[in-house]
Amino acid sequence: MKFATIGHLIDERDINHLPKHWVHKELIFSQEVKINGIKGHIAGLKLTAKQMMSLPQERVRQSILDAAVFLQDEFDVDLVQLGALTTSVTSGGTWLVNQKEYTGFVNHGDSYTSAITCQAVHRVLKMFKKKPSDIVLTIIGAYGIIGEAVSKLLVPQFKHSILIGRREHKLKELETKLEGSFETTIDLQTKEADIIVTATNHPAALLNSNHLKKNAIVVDVSQPPNLSQDVCKRRPDVCRIDGGYVYFPAKYRLPIPGMPPRKNFACIVEVIMQSLENEGENHVGSININHLRKTEKWADKYGFILKELTNFGKTMALIQWPPL
Repeated sequence: MKFATIGHLIDERDINHLPKHWVHKELIFSQEVKINGIKGHIAGLKLTAKQMMSLPQERVRQSILDAAVFLQDEFDVDLVQLGALTTSVTSGGTWLVNQKEYTGFVNHGDSYTSAITCQAVHRVLKMFKKKPSDIVLTIIGAYGIIGEAVSKLLVPQFKHSILIGRREHKLKELETKLEGSFETTIDLQTKEADIIVTATNHPAALLNSNHLKKNAIVVDVSQPPNLSQDVCKRRPDVCRIDGGYVYFPAKYRLPIPGMPPRKNFACIVEVIMQSLENEGENHVGSININHLRKTEKWADKYGFILKELTNFGKTMALIQWPPL
C-alpha cells in the first residue's frame, strides 16, 4: 500500500524553505520516499492556513480532490492522509471518501495524534508532580475530531474540565458523550485552567498572555499553533508542549522541511503505520477509540513513540518548575 500526505502551507514564507524540486505549478510534492519497505510521497497544496479557511469551501475541496487524484493517477497512491486544515474543510475526510474520482483510502491521522496528545498531558503532569484529580483542565476545540477524542479520554480523570467551542449546539452534542465533572462554553474561558489542550482549526494563534494563569501548562496540538513563541517569551512561567510530534527512528528518512531531528507529526506517522500494516480501511470523521488504541500498539511495534517532550520542536530541559 503506497501512501501520500496532503497538507498545506502555514504562511507564505513556508514555500521558501521547501526544496525547489518539490514546488510545481499546482501542487507541492516530494520525490518517492521509502520507509521500511513501503513507498510514499509528502505532498501539499500551495495554499496558506488563512486561505484554507477564507476561500470558498468548494474551491478548497476541489484542490484537495485534484491533489488526491493526481497522486493516485501519477504515483499509484492508494492511501492519503489529510493534514491540518485539509481535514477540517473536508468534514473530517468524509467528503473526500464520497468522491468517485478518488478510489483509494483516506485517513486524517487524528487518532494517533489524539493518543499522543493524551500521553503528552500525562507525561508533563508527571514531570511537575501534579495529579489530574487535583487540577482543572481546559480543552479548546473540544467538539472537533481531536478535541472530542481527547475529551472522552481525559475529562473523567480531572477534577473539573472546561470545554470550549464556537457552536453551542455542537457543545450540547458533546455533553451527551462524556462522563465526569465538566462545563461547556463558547467563551475563551481559560484563566482558571491549570492545563490547556488546544485542538482548533483556527488559522492564527488564539491565546495571549491574559488568557493564562500563572504557571499554566499548554499542550498545543493545533497547526498553526494556538500559542505563539512571542507569548511564550513574555510569559516564561507558562509551559508550552508540542501536542503532535512523535519520535521518528533514525533508520527512517522522511524529508519534511522544518521538522526537528528524529521527529514527525503523529498524523503522518499514523498513515505510515497503516501502510506498513497494509490495512485497507478509511479512518475519517469522529475517532473510533478502539482504532486509537490500535494506533498505539502499532507505534510500539514500529518505534514511532512519544519520547522527550518538546516546545516548538526543541527538547524541554526543565530543571526547576516553576522558574524563580
